[in-house]
Order: sequence, then structure tokens, then C-alpha cells
Amino acid sequence: MRKVSADVVICGAGIAGVSAAYHLAVKHRIRNVLLVDEQAPLTLTSDKSTEAYRNWWPGPGKTMVRFMNRSIDLLEQLAAESDNYFNMSRRGYVFLTARPEQARVMERVAKEISGLGAGPIRAYRGGPHDPAYPACRPRGFDPGLNGAELVLNPAEVRKQYPFIKDTAIAMLHVRRCG
Repeated sequence: MRKVSADVVICGAGIAGVSAAYHLAVKHRIRNVLLVDEQAPLTLTSDKSTEAYRNWWPGPGKTMVRFMNRSIDLLEQLAAESDNYFNMSRRGYVFLTARPEQARVMERVAKEISGLGAGPIRAYRGGPHDPAYPACRPRGFDPGLNGAELVLNPAEVRKQYPFIKDTAIAMLHVRRCG
């Protein structure tokens, strides 16, 4: 068996191990980093990933939202540094309902999660002072787009997504997700 030495040894070459190695080598200039894994990097758990992310988490507490905001900040930094080599997007997640009671739950939960640090809620109730609905980029991401659009006007739901069945009465479009 060959002897190998390193300044830092990382056991496991999944997404966490590869990320740790990257940050140590590139961001902290530690040049002798060794990843140890019986398989090729990113082949076990990482290849099962949905490659999805979100900062939209209910409590208790702010821990998960804070953790994901930091993780997304790092992803955005890597995307900016690499000319978005890994095709990060921010089209978000859309939740729909046809039930009035569920629309009320959506609104309550949106306010709760916003209060945990996930970003502002922009409400669309069909009034003349509703904000403009921000469009999603077909490719890439808009780092300033966060929080959520809470659409409580069925006409606005269909305006944004004409293919949605006309029974949908409310929509929550969570933005810092992809």
C-alpha cells in the first residue's frame, strides 16, 4: 500500500465532502487536501439528489431558514464566479389550491415563514395597488428575487399560469427556490 500524506483529509466525497474540499483549497488556499472515498466523487447520495433547493421552511425557530439562506448565498457566489457553470436557476416553487380554507392556511404559513427570514410576502388581491408580478428568468437567477408572491385573486393565477385549471383560487409562488 502506498503512503499518502495531506494537510487535511476529508472522509466522504459526497456533496458535503466535495464542498469542504473546494472551500479549503480555493477559498482558504490549503493545497494538500485529500478526499477519501471508495467510490468516485458525487456517486452515492449526491447522484440521488433532486438538485432542488429552497429557503422556505416552517419553524420551530429560524435555524433551517438561516442555514438554507447561507447555503443559497454560497451557491449564488459559486454561480457568479463560474459564469453559472452548473445552471443555477430561481424559478421557485408554486403551490396552488382550489379550497378557500387552504388559501387562508397558505397566507398564515407564508407570513410565519417570512417572519423566520425567508423574505417578504407580496400580496395580490386584485386591487389597483397590487405590486407588479416579477417574471422568472428562463435561465439563470435573479439574486434579488426572494420571499413569495401570495396570489389570492384567481384571475391573477390564470394570468401568470394560463394552463392552470380554473378551479384554482389561490397561489403561493415561493421565490428563493430552484
